[in-house]
Amino acid sequence: MQPFVLSVKKTIKKYEMLHPGERVVVGVSGGADSMALLHALWNLRQDLHLSLVVAHLDHGLRPEAREEKAFVRKASAELGILFVSKKVDVRAWQQEQRLALQEAAREARYTFLQETARNQKASKIALGQTADDQAETLVMRLLRGSGTRGLSGIPPVRGNMIIRPLIEVWRDEVESFLEKRKVTYLHDPSNRSFHFLRNRVRHELLPLLQQYNPRIRQTLVQMADLFRAEEDFWQKLLEEEFSSLVRARKKDSLTLDIPSLAAQSLPLRLRSFRYAVERVLGNLRRVGFPHILAIEGLLQSPEPNKKIQVPQGICVAKAYHALTFSKSREESVPFEHSVSGPGYVEIPEIGREIRFEVLTAREGWKFEGPSSVALLDFAAIDFPLTIRSFHPGDRFQPLGMEGEKKVKDLFIDCKIPAAQRRQIPLLFKEDRLLWVVGIRIDHRARVKPETQRTLRVEFF
Repeated sequence: MQPFVLSVKKTIKKYEMLHPGERVVVGVSGGADSMALLHALWNLRQDLHLSLVVAHLDHGLRPEAREEKAFVRKASAELGILFVSKKVDVRAWQQEQRLALQEAAREARYTFLQETARNQKASKIALGQTADDQAETLVMRLLRGSGTRGLSGIPPVRGNMIIRPLIEVWRDEVESFLEKRKVTYLHDPSNRSFHFLRNRVRHELLPLLQQYNPRIRQTLVQMADLFRAEEDFWQKLLEEEFSSLVRARKKDSLTLDIPSLAAQSLPLRLRSFRYAVERVLGNLRRVGFPHILAIEGLLQSPEPNKKIQVPQGICVAKAYHALTFSKSREESVPFEHSVSGPGYVEIPEIGREIRFEVLTAREGWKFEGPSSVALLDFAAIDFPLTIRSFHPGDRFQPLGMEGEKKVKDLFIDCKIPAAQRRQIPLLFKEDRLLWVVGIRIDHRARVKPETQRTLRVEFF
């Protein structure tokens, strides 16, 4: 058995990922990591008594998708493994749910894999993230201000179903294994695009950090392991203490006692907020550390009655001595935040954030990107900027138009329900509207041929 396969087997045993006789859905895109995962599990199938199913999703985003599907189908047939595929319209899902493109693609992918597992009566879903992915994820989450749970990185096992057998092998080991086995794989051109933060971390930031610490990737992976162990400890403690904080439970709400919360240490209190959101919502997707800190700010506020929104329609309301977490369909409360310079700005009222970055090289610009990204002529803007909610009477000049238009009319044209309109941020330079976030930029703020510096704004 090759060293690479032995390493994968060791990881499977270490985290008790698989048991004899299990049926496993293997997510295969055709790239190096997923092909290495497929061949490693195929080599271990008899030793571990596994039954495999290959699952391939076409996100409906790239013209190469048909060839990629044919490639993975052929690779599966050569190994004698059942092949299952599906095509989804990720852009339509993105617009419907108002998500970032990558987030919409991720949700579509997990939904497909879980459906396949149910249909095929599989107990596990295997994914191909590597140790390099772990290091990159830790840096990305650090840049976004994640707490220790986020800094624990990608879990080797999630929910007793999602497993990542390659999480302790490195990308160069993957490529060496494929080369020795003469296994062909596909190259995704988007992996070189600096439009995506992960690629900038992979190709720019981490090589720079390696100049200060040649083992930075290994150090980051060790940190993730440590944070994950600490989170396991805190989670067990939280489960013991949480019931003493609860005042009331209902189907779609949970009320905590503020005096009891105030008596807790800050680390336990922050985890209690996160746990409460998870109990009401059922998951923590898009709920990050900044949102948890916003709840702490609400708790410490001298105002006896106040509320904020966190992602996925969760309202956190403070009423004297009670803090209530509930699912809400109410219109978001008004907001206004100043942007002093590049970096991240949190909008806790709607549970979202915006990233600002100044680009000086034209090769970093991509004009046909997701609706969650805007490129603006920085020479005509400069900081400070303002992000605020919609006000009646707001106007701007939509890209490609000569005259002005009411933002309200734009919302109507885009069929955005009235209840959702105040959840859409507007980006201003003083009284000039630059971007109706996620929908349309102002024509006067567009990037022109003579533009030297561009402000890239991304909505998460």
